[in-house]
Amino acid sequence: MRQSQWSLRAGVVVAMALLAMVAHATVPEVWAAPKGTLRVAVVNFDRESTAQWLGAIPMLPYIGNMNDPFIAADENGQLSQQGMVTEWQANPAGDVITLTIRPGVKFHHGDEETAEDIKFSIETWQRPQASVSVSGPAIRGAVKNVEVLSKHQVQVTLHSPNAIFPHLLSWVEGDIGVVPKRYFESLPGNTFEEKEEAFIKAPLGTGPWKFVKRNIATDIEFEANLDYWDAQRVPQFARLRVIKVPEVSTRMNMLRTGEVDLAVMDSDAARALDKEGFKIFVTRNVAHGLLVFYQCYDPRMITHDIRFRKAATLALDRQAIVQALFPPISPTIGSLGSLSAGGPLTGPGVVGYDPSASTYPYDPKEAKRLLKDMGYLAKPVTITANSFAFASLPEGPKFIEAIAGYWEAVGIKVQIRQVDLPFVAKRLSATPQGFEPPGEAGVQSPWYRPSGLNNFRVFAVSRPEIKTEVEKARGLEAGGAVAGHCDPNKADTLYLDDLGIIETDKHQEAMRQINRETYEDYWSVPMVSRSEAWAARPGMVADWRPVHLGPVYMRFETAVPGPEAK
Repeated sequence: MRQSQWSLRAGVVVAMALLAMVAHATVPEVWAAPKGTLRVAVVNFDRESTAQWLGAIPMLPYIGNMNDPFIAADENGQLSQQGMVTEWQANPAGDVITLTIRPGVKFHHGDEETAEDIKFSIETWQRPQASVSVSGPAIRGAVKNVEVLSKHQVQVTLHSPNAIFPHLLSWVEGDIGVVPKRYFESLPGNTFEEKEEAFIKAPLGTGPWKFVKRNIATDIEFEANLDYWDAQRVPQFARLRVIKVPEVSTRMNMLRTGEVDLAVMDSDAARALDKEGFKIFVTRNVAHGLLVFYQCYDPRMITHDIRFRKAATLALDRQAIVQALFPPISPTIGSLGSLSAGGPLTGPGVVGYDPSASTYPYDPKEAKRLLKDMGYLAKPVTITANSFAFASLPEGPKFIEAIAGYWEAVGIKVQIRQVDLPFVAKRLSATPQGFEPPGEAGVQSPWYRPSGLNNFRVFAVSRPEIKTEVEKARGLEAGGAVAGHCDPNKADTLYLDDLGIIETDKHQEAMRQINRETYEDYWSVPMVSRSEAWAARPGMVADWRPVHLGPVYMRFETAVPGPEAK
């Protein structure tokens, strides 16, 4: 089976027309030497570790700059051979994958990357510490062993055929990077954990930027890697400084005063800055805004009752919320938000998406009836709605305010708790998860992962410490991260059934079936299909080419300095 059969899905083609209008056709001019500092303002850093396996997808704009993914993606978010792995080939059974490594790639200290580093990296992501990452649990559950075949080839034996394995090696869907084996093992300490601490203080990778320094909770700084293996992506800025600025109003003012050059914006801010003459970049279909009923598989939670989840869903006029929060930025740019047909985790560009599928209606009368039927209105309890922002969904707090208003209108008691993303992330990754009865909710921001099934794994199936009956029977681990589905055994069954379907057409239909079978579980509520806007000072940033269908594969090295860069 050729890698093209793994990486291309029929449903992905739908996204191409949407992305064509924002893809940059020009090739950036090559400067004689990098110049200036590109200062980028982001919402948050998630977990601030320079050991990539201790972080998760939202931290890639923080530390991914000094690393490369195993498998690259093109500007439209599709798997590409232009990365560390130039070819991925499966045996006829689909359970042995041969990865061919690009020759001549060097780590920042000069050592050449080899198959030994790829093997070491996969095994690092299999360690329990990597459970906080998205790729970690999936790789641990999927990979049986890794064998070095030659200097530039490794053979990965899987426990069973895995339709999404190549996607797990890309930053469009995963978060694994290459760890330098020889360098890591040379660090002080006798245990992996001691060397890990040393690596955090002195990290290095193969990426287009070299680590310089960081200030916890404030910023992280890099310098251009002039010896980067891809000559087309050697940075044209001499330095990169990524700054944590949670408040959108502050990011706007920092652009206006020249304190930053590029910053992520919400819809209102992008519209205002567009009128002021700032350059607006839009990456299309980066994330699903998804209302998650945390830990709803737990019988102690009121959200475990399907009547409550259905009532909470029908109580929301989602279309009105989207229209209010995402008015058009301009006639040429359009809106950053829309509703996809169907339930959670599906949309244009995702395998199995059905644009003709129905979606949850706004029916407050039925919502009240369900709440009364379950006895909630007679003895109401208060739900905690966690209010926080993702870089890919800075409108998160506004969604929570709107949701709370609609819920209160049908009799659901709700308290809004202002928190930051790490507060929720710690509870999601705790063993067991750390949410408290009678119930908690929040608006998450899953990526627009084209494989579809990988998103279902992350947000629906059981966590590694939850052993469902289907896992026990099959001897396989589903290994999700968020465990959003109300019935882990059902989610695991659907996931593991589809996981072994390698053929494109059959996989497409299997994903449609997952969407149909989980639609009436009301396990999470799709709120918006979100594109992302970044505003730039045109004198400092003339062009930039991030990757679509994902909010964190930023490729800041493709930013082209404007005439004011010095």
